Amino acid sequence: MRVFLMILAWAALLPLGALGETPKYLIGELTLPEGALEGLPQRAEALGIPTEVWTPAGPQITGAEDEEELLAADAYLIVDGPYFLLTVQTASGRAILRGGETAVLIAGGSTDALTPPPPEFFDLLAELGLLPQGETIEMCEKDVPLKLPRPPAGSALDPVLWALVNHPDWIGFARDYGLERVGIRVRVVVEKEGQLPEAFEPYVQSSSDGMAELLVPIPLLPSLGEATGVLSVRPPYIPHPAEG
Repeated sequence: MRVFLMILAWAALLPLGALGETPKYLIGELTLPEGALEGLPQRAEALGIPTEVWTPAGPQITGAEDEEELLAADAYLIVDGPYFLLTVQTASGRAILRGGETAVLIAGGSTDALTPPPPEFFDLLAELGLLPQGETIEMCEKDVPLKLPRPPAGSALDPVLWALVNHPDWIGFARDYGLERVGIRVRVVVEKEGQLPEAFEPYVQSSSDGMAELLVPIPLLPSLGEATGVLSVRPPYIPHPAEG
C-alpha cells in the first residue's frame, strides 16, 4: 500500500527549542478501511504486539503480565468496543493512531525536532489492516495549551476531562492529572437528574438518585457531558488526610 504524507506547517521541521518548550504534535485524520477493526487484536498479537481488549468480564491483556508492562512496550494496542489506541515507539519518536471508524494520527510530543512517523510505521499500519490505500494524510502542527481549555457551551464536562478528550496523549495526561484510568477508560462522577441515557448503562459502576460513578471510554466523554439530565461530569474527589 502507498500513503502520501503532507506536512502543512513549516514550523514542524524546526527544532522545538526554537519555538519554546511547550510540547507540540503533528496531527492528521484518516478514514480506516471498511471492517478494519474486525480481528485487529488477533492481527496485532500475531505481530507480537501486546494487546488489551475490553470484554464483558473486564480488560483482557495478551503479551504482557499487566497493564504497566503493556504500556512500557515499544508498541501496544488497546481495543474497547468501537474504539482503539495504537502506540508505537519509532526511530523518530512516538506515533499514535486512535479513534474508531475515523482515526487520528499523532506524532511528536517531545522537546526534540518534530518529524512525521517514518515509513516503517506505515508499513506496520498496513500489516494491521489500518492503512487506507492511496490516501493523502495531511498532518498539521498542534500546540498543547498551558492553560486548561474551557468546555464548550452546553457541555457539563469538567475542564480537566474536556482537556483529556482533546489531548494528543491520553495516557500521559491521565497520569499527570491523577485521573483513574484503565485502558482508554477513566473513572468519573456524574451529577444528574433522573436516569442516564441507556447508552451509558454498561459503564455505570454505582448509582443513586442524584449521582452515578462510571468507568467510561474517553471518546464517549463529550456525549456524556451533553446527555439529557446530566448536570456535571467530573473526576472523583480524592480524600486527603487532615493535617494535625
